[in-house]
Amino acid sequence: MAGRGNLSALALINDIKQHELDMIGVELSALRAQQDDFARQRQALSDSAARESAESTSDMRVYLHAYLSSVDRQSQGLLVESDKLSAQIEVLEEKLFDTFRESKTTRTVLARAQANVDLEAQRAEYAELDDVSRAMSFQKGALF
Repeated sequence: MAGRGNLSALALINDIKQHELDMIGVELSALRAQQDDFARQRQALSDSAARESAESTSDMRVYLHAYLSSVDRQSQGLLVESDKLSAQIEVLEEKLFDTFRESKTTRTVLARAQANVDLEAQRAEYAELDDVSRAMSFQKGALF
């Protein structure tokens, strides 16, 4: 039977696991936001390159190739950074899954332990009531 101390320990472990889940969620959200920002920056670079290509004059066309190459390098750099974030996100998602599974296990064990404690308390109460009932029956028999 799990005692009150075990229940407290299990509840603490449960709280810690929930905190871990929350922290991983915050970190995942931040990485995804950063990844979205990289995608927006790449799109802005692409839009800028398209606009410059369409609006360039014959005087500017000499510099257009260098500009487009620069935009392409920047865009590729953002893509590399986004890919790094994807790898980090994948690792965190796996950690989130593992922590969630551990949390569910802890909650299940906590619920079972609490049910056992409640059952033992109920049994003790019934035993006490039974003792009181017997004592009252004995006293009635002694009076008559």
